[in-house]
Amino acid sequence: MRALRRSKLFVPGNKPELMRKALRSQADSLSLDLEDAVPLAQKAHARAEVRAFLDDADCRDREIVVRVNSRDSGLLLADLMSTAPAQPNVVNIPKVESARDLQFADDVLTHLEHEYEIAPGSIRLMPTFESARGIRLAVEICQSSPRVVALQFGMGDLKASTGTASRPDILRSIRLQLVLAAAECGIDALDSAYPDFSDSAGFAADCAEARALGFRGKSCIHPSQVAMCNSSFLPSTDEIEDARALIQAYEEARSAGTGAINFKGRLVDEAHWLDARRLLACLAPH
Repeated sequence: MRALRRSKLFVPGNKPELMRKALRSQADSLSLDLEDAVPLAQKAHARAEVRAFLDDADCRDREIVVRVNSRDSGLLLADLMSTAPAQPNVVNIPKVESARDLQFADDVLTHLEHEYEIAPGSIRLMPTFESARGIRLAVEICQSSPRVVALQFGMGDLKASTGTASRPDILRSIRLQLVLAAAECGIDALDSAYPDFSDSAGFAADCAEARALGFRGKSCIHPSQVAMCNSSFLPSTDEIEDARALIQAYEEARSAGTGAINFKGRLVDEAHWLDARRLLACLAPH
């Protein structure tokens, strides 16, 4: 069963008090950050703090993601060697631009799983796409490792490298490209964080846009964003009732030998039935 990934809350890996505090949030996933939130001089300290946090069984009530540093940074191997033995659910690789980036991480994880008697393949991967090259090669990259369970869009670095404005109308085609890549690979697509956590209206609109495009969830940079994120990526009561009624009506008609029906004045066929089932699937407990 797929994990529910409506909200993924970033927490600095060098701040143990904030990691503990994050456990009181309702975020579906916690992302312990060794990358952007941690100064270079504190990387080793952050690795130790993340390892200690992962070793505590109290943190295992939800999916735990570790965002490591990119392969090009020269820090990735140390990040994996320090934290993977404690078995995070997912390792988030930032700034991915080639299949080699994921294959390197996969090889290291395979070695560590063997060394520490961890179930093979149980530590999963989530690449973040935040460059023109990475986005263009997203499908090839995600298919390069069976560990990949989701992809993440990274708007900040894309904007820095391309000058792309962070307006919804401009981002729409880029976001959709990643949603389609995720769908082709059978994995989840998670949207980029919304940087202004004081702008609740803007965040709500951004969540609505992301869900409409097909993202299954979104990164959060502040606990105040989690509740809105969770509610935004679940269907409304009306949507749920409509989906259930559609499924029942279509299945009854199909049993009678009909492949398409008039449902509330709409033509409904197997594609609509599958979409309704997909909508209800996100309600299942993870």
